[in-house]
Amino acid sequence: MNPDQLLRDTLREWSEETPAPVGPDLAGRALRRRGRRRTATVTAAAALALLAGGVAVPVVADARHGDSTPSVAAPRTGDVLAREDESPPRHLVAAGDLAVSAYRTGGTREKSGPYARFSYDWYLYDAGKRRYEKTSWGDVDVAPGMKRAAVLERTLPAPRVGILDLTTGKVVRWIPLDHGAGGVTWSPDGERLAVTTYSGDPDVEAAPADRETRRELPGRTGYYVIDVESGTKRYRPLPASIEGRTDVRWSRDGTRLADPAPAHGPYLAWYDLRGRPARTPPYEGIGTSDAGRSPDGRYYATGDGRRGEVKDVRTRRTVGDGFTGAPLAWTSDDRLLRWEGCGDDCADDRYERLVLTDPAGRKTVPLTGWRAYQGHGTWEPVITRR
Repeated sequence: MNPDQLLRDTLREWSEETPAPVGPDLAGRALRRRGRRRTATVTAAAALALLAGGVAVPVVADARHGDSTPSVAAPRTGDVLAREDESPPRHLVAAGDLAVSAYRTGGTREKSGPYARFSYDWYLYDAGKRRYEKTSWGDVDVAPGMKRAAVLERTLPAPRVGILDLTTGKVVRWIPLDHGAGGVTWSPDGERLAVTTYSGDPDVEAAPADRETRRELPGRTGYYVIDVESGTKRYRPLPASIEGRTDVRWSRDGTRLADPAPAHGPYLAWYDLRGRPARTPPYEGIGTSDAGRSPDGRYYATGDGRRGEVKDVRTRRTVGDGFTGAPLAWTSDDRLLRWEGCGDDCADDRYERLVLTDPAGRKTVPLTGWRAYQGHGTWEPVITRR
């Protein structure tokens, strides 16, 4: 039975169950019926879960002898590409106009005397090969549209930042830097870069009890704002932060930059693009997660990295019961991309997976398999608008 026929038959079956309108648990029933069937059933169930929320989103997942290979190199906006059996994913994962454009694996702790370094491997989505490919880069971020990426060489801090053409896989331009770069991120419009600089490798740390060594650790020194087309660079120093990686990030509207670990003051310190202290931008003032406020401003997602919740901005009340896992990004006004914990059903060290859900968490579409708690089986996605 093909996915379209299954979808029609299931909807007809449910419509005959009762003359009343479909209840709020439509998505839950769809997912419970799915069980461990083939990909065609998964496709229909995921589509029904989203239809229950009033948004029709097609789901693309091929079933060629059990292989989940994308049928197209660049799926159209609005598709949901789910890889429930892949963690880390091998093929493109996407929901709405957001996609996992890259990810890093590992986090292996390599100890050397009083120091330890976290070692990572970066994977980028290759549209030509239709899968994620391992790279040799030390840090990666992908521009909106998924046509190019900003990369730093393996040994950090790096003396330059590269602009990588994702169609050819080649660096088309190197931008030299006077201060060593440890992290790079694109502005929301894909025209500028924020490059965080460090006095040494930002992924090196000391043993917690070794306070003397901790004082000698490399730290953050400042950041660049770079106009990619012109190559114009503006550098601003920053006060030293806590040890380890503390990259600056862009505001949603691209007008300001956030310091996630200021030496003094609130949880976040904001600066304008000239490096002057600035007020908190609109839609950024509530919540402590990457997701923040929904696009329409009705909800905000918050969490501590282990547990999260969605609140109504007007009433400040929690929507639903909260959830285990971190909120990552809003794909629309009422669809949230986040991690979902396995609760009491964890197997081995597999403990959470990427899902698409409504604010209350009642309608959930799994997007990947379960990731591991540590080692190479753990992975961190780069979420990019496509």
